[in-house]
Amino acid sequence: MEQLGGQLKGIYRDILKDGRGRILSDSGWSSNTIVHRCRILLAGFIKGDASGGIHHLSFGMGRDSWDHDGPPPPDPSATDLIAPYPRPMPLDTLGLTYLDDDNNEVSTPTSRLQIAAILEPGYPDPTTPAATYPLREFGLFGTFDGAYFMINSIRHPVIHKDASATLIRKIRLHF
Repeated sequence: MEQLGGQLKGIYRDILKDGRGRILSDSGWSSNTIVHRCRILLAGFIKGDASGGIHHLSFGMGRDSWDHDGPPPPDPSATDLIAPYPRPMPLDTLGLTYLDDDNNEVSTPTSRLQIAAILEPGYPDPTTPAATYPLREFGLFGTFDGAYFMINSIRHPVIHKDASATLIRKIRLHF
């Protein structure tokens, strides 16, 4: 498919803090994959069909084998995560802001959107018997005609989030 102008682009950053608020790790900005169904969601919105925009952010464990072999690149035709956590973060818990060309937050619509999610201590619930929840993937989802449509997908090296840690995940979408 030929794209006019710039490509749709997504980037993300993770900051993991311990129970005292100290930064344990900062991933820096990395690219993510805008999946094909995002384009369908956008087309439905432009046409005026029942597109509901962003609905939730899901997190998942992915596969244990990714810890040894490295995570495979996200599949652009994916419609869901490999192993999603059963309680995604709904839209009302996410911070959505427009960004200008210098990535400053602005109040008027622009072609850049930032989504911020704060995974507070205890979310997701640590797995048993481990004291952590292994995060290896995430996806942003919207709705179209009552169905969930994946917008973007990330597979990354495992983050072992324990019950006292906070993970701040920021996603930037450039349209």
